[in-house]
Amino acid sequence: MQANLPLAVPGATIPRQVLWLAGPVLVEQVLLYLVLFSDTLLTGRFFKVEHLAAVSVATYLLWFLGSLLTLVSVGGTALVARLIGSNRREEARQITQQAIVMVVLLGAGVVLVGWPSVPWVVRGLGLSAEPADQAALFLRIVLPVTPLLACTTVGVACLRGSGDTRTGMWVMILVNLINVGLSWSLAQGLGPFPKLGFAGIAAGTACGEGAGGIVVLMLLAKGRSGLGLDRRGLVPVWPQIRRILRISVPAAGENLTSSCCQLWFLGLINLLGPTATAAHGVAIRCEAIAYLPVTAFAVAASTLTGQYLGAGRPDLARRAAFTAWAIGAGVLAAIGVVVYTQAEPMFRMFLGDNKPSVVYEGVPVLRVVAFALPALATINVLTGALRGAGDTRWPWVFVLLGYLLVRIPLTYGLTTPVAGGGWGWGLIGAWIAMFADLHARAILVAGRFLQGGWRRVEV
Repeated sequence: MQANLPLAVPGATIPRQVLWLAGPVLVEQVLLYLVLFSDTLLTGRFFKVEHLAAVSVATYLLWFLGSLLTLVSVGGTALVARLIGSNRREEARQITQQAIVMVVLLGAGVVLVGWPSVPWVVRGLGLSAEPADQAALFLRIVLPVTPLLACTTVGVACLRGSGDTRTGMWVMILVNLINVGLSWSLAQGLGPFPKLGFAGIAAGTACGEGAGGIVVLMLLAKGRSGLGLDRRGLVPVWPQIRRILRISVPAAGENLTSSCCQLWFLGLINLLGPTATAAHGVAIRCEAIAYLPVTAFAVAASTLTGQYLGAGRPDLARRAAFTAWAIGAGVLAAIGVVVYTQAEPMFRMFLGDNKPSVVYEGVPVLRVVAFALPALATINVLTGALRGAGDTRWPWVFVLLGYLLVRIPLTYGLTTPVAGGGWGWGLIGAWIAMFADLHARAILVAGRFLQGGWRRVEV
C-alpha cells in the first residue's frame, strides 16, 4: 500500500519512509558515538582511572545540558512537522526562527550560571580530589560554546521536523572530524599542536561543537529545507514562543527529571569508589551502541507521526510509529546478543590490559543490560511518536514513576552494604535496578500508545 507524505519520501511505503528518515540519523548517531568512543579510548589508554571517572561524570552533565535543550527542540520538531504536514510552510519557518532565538538565550544563561557552579556540582555528585578537579576542568573548557551547541541541537531538530534528516548527518561529520582530530592531537601533542594532556580532549570537543553550531546557523540563514533565519524573524514573538513551550515544557520536564535522577543514580555509584565509577562509565559507552539505531527510529517515528497528523491521517501516523518500533526493537534485540557475548572484549577495547579491576567489575553489568535493550527500544521509539504528536505529558509521568518508585529505591537497597541494611551487591546491583526501571517504563509507554489518546492532542 502506498502512503503519501508531503515531504519525506513522496509515494513510498511506510517502511521505506521510516528507513529513509532513520538512515541519516543513524549515521549521525554513529558519528556522535565515535566522539564518546574516542574520548573514552584516549582517556582509558593514556590517562589514569581518576581521569576516566572525571570523563564519566562530565559526560553525564553534558547529557543534562542536552536534556535542558529539549525545552525548545521537542516543540520545534513537533510544530514544524505538523505545519509541514498541513502545507503551512511559512509558519514552520517562523517557528524555526523563534526556536533559535529561545535556544541562544537559554545557552547564554547556561554559561552564566554553569561556569561558577561547576566545582560545586561535580563535588555534589560524590567526586572528590583529583577526579572532581579534572571533571571541572573538562566542563569549564566546553561550557563557553554552549550557545552554539544549542543552535546545532535545535536547528537540526527543526530540520528533522521538516523531513530533512540528512543535514544533521553532514554537520555531525564535520563536528566529528574536528573533535576527534583535535582531541588526539592536543592531548598527545601531535604534529604542530601543543601537548595539553587531559585538557586537550575537552578543547577538541569544544572546537567541534562550536563549528557545528556555526554551520547550522549559516545553512538556516540560506533557507535550508524551506526553513530559514532573517533579522526580522529573530525578534521574540510571544504567542509562538508560548506555542513551542506548551509542547516542550513537559518534554523538558521529562528529560530534566531523567537527567537529575541519572545524576542521583550516578552519585550513588560514585559512593562505591573510583573503580566502580570508571567501570560504570565504560559500560555506559558500550551500552550506548544501542542508542544509535533506537534514536534514529525515534526520530523517524516523531517526524512521521507529526506530519501524518498534520495531513489528517491518524491511521497512518499510528502505522508509521508501530513500524518504526517493530524495526527498532528487532535491531536492539540483535545488539543485545552481541553485547552479552562480547562484553569483555568490548571493555578491553577501551582499556587495554592495564585496568583489570575495571574490566572485572564492568563486564557483569553490561551483560545485565543486554536483556533490557528491547525495552529501551519501546521507551524511546514510542516516546518519539508521542512527542511528534505533541503528547508530552504522559512520558514525563512515566519517567517520574520509573525512577522514583523503581530505580532509585532499588539502587539504595541493592548497593548499600549489608552492614548498613542493604544487599551489598555493588555496581551490579545498581544495573539490576536500571533493568527493572526500563521494563516498568516500557510497559507504561506502550500502554499509552495503544490507548490512542495522543491522536487527539492539539498543538
